[in-house]
Amino acid sequence: MSVVGVWRDAVERLTPVPASERQRYLALPPTREAHAGAHVDIAAMHQIELVQPPRGSSFDRLRVAAWNLERCLYPEEAARILARHHVDLALLTEMDVGMLRTGQVHTIGRLAAQLGHGYCYGLEFLELVSPLPPSGFPRNGDANIEAFHGNGIVTLLAIQEPIVIRLDEKADWYAQPKGDQRRIGNRMAVTAKFGAGKQGFVACSVHLENHTDGAGRAAQMRTLLDALDDYAAGLPVVVGGDLNTNVGPGGYDDAAEPLFELASARGFDWAGCNVARATTRQSTWSEGEGTRQLDWFCTRCLTVCDPEVVPAIGEDGSVLSDHEMIVLTLQLD
Repeated sequence: MSVVGVWRDAVERLTPVPASERQRYLALPPTREAHAGAHVDIAAMHQIELVQPPRGSSFDRLRVAAWNLERCLYPEEAARILARHHVDLALLTEMDVGMLRTGQVHTIGRLAAQLGHGYCYGLEFLELVSPLPPSGFPRNGDANIEAFHGNGIVTLLAIQEPIVIRLDEKADWYAQPKGDQRRIGNRMAVTAKFGAGKQGFVACSVHLENHTDGAGRAAQMRTLLDALDDYAAGLPVVVGGDLNTNVGPGGYDDAAEPLFELASARGFDWAGCNVARATTRQSTWSEGEGTRQLDWFCTRCLTVCDPEVVPAIGEDGSVLSDHEMIVLTLQLD
C-alpha cells in the first residue's frame, strides 16, 4: 500500500486518534505492512486543518518566511519574530499539536492567533511515544493528548484549496525508529492557493527526509514537483522549507544534492531566493547539524528580492529552534 499522494479534505480540526488506538498501533508488529495499514486507518493523515484569517487581505508585495520551528516549544516568541519582520505568509515545519514535550499546545493555532492570521496544517507523523519536555518546562500531563506533528502555512491572506502532498518514504520511522521516535507517517508538504497579485500564486511548505541521501531527497522533490504542476495549473509557485540538504558554506553549487538541478530543470529558480549562509544552530533540543544550509526557497514565475537569514533568537535571548528563519519578498504585480 502506497502512502504517496494528494489529499484535499479540509476540516476545522484534524480527527483525533484516541490514546487506545495509539497504544494499539504501538503494539503492532514492527513491519512496513503494519505501518501502511495503520497509515490508511488514520483519518487525520488524509485531512488538512483549515482556519481562515479573521479578515482576508490582498497585497502586490509579500514578505514570506520559511521556518523549521523544531516542534515549536515557543510559539509566542516565534510569532513575535514573524511580526517584527513583517511576515505576511509563513511556511512552517515541525509543528506539534497536543504533544507532552511542548506542553500539549496547539502550536500553529496559538502562533496564528497571536498574529491575527489564519492557518492550514497537515499531519506529518502521529507520534506513538511521549518524550518529556525540557527541564523546567510545564509537563501538562503524563502522555501526549493529540500526538500530532506536522507542517503548515500561517498567513493573513485567505487560504484557497489547501492540500497535503505526501512524499516518498525514504526512511523507516515505525519499524526501525530513530532516536526512540516511533511514529506513523511520512514526509509531506502543505500547499495552498492565494489570490494576491494579478493572477494569484501557490505557496508550499515542505519538509524532506534527513535520514536518506541526495538521491532519496531528489525522489521526494520529483514527487512534490509533479504534484505542484498538476495543482498549480500554470500559477506562479513559491516553495520553502527544510530540505535537509547536505550543503556546507559553499552554497548549493558545491552540493551533491540533485534536487537543485531537478527543480531548475522544471523552471524553478534558486539563485535569487537564497543567500549562501548556514541555517543551523544549537538549541534547547539539539546540538545542531554543524555548519549546514538546510532551509531553502525556490520559485517559478515570480519576482523575488531581499532574501535573508534571520537568527532564531527570541527577544530575551533564548534560542527558539535549531533552524534559523529564512525570508524573502515576493513582488506579485
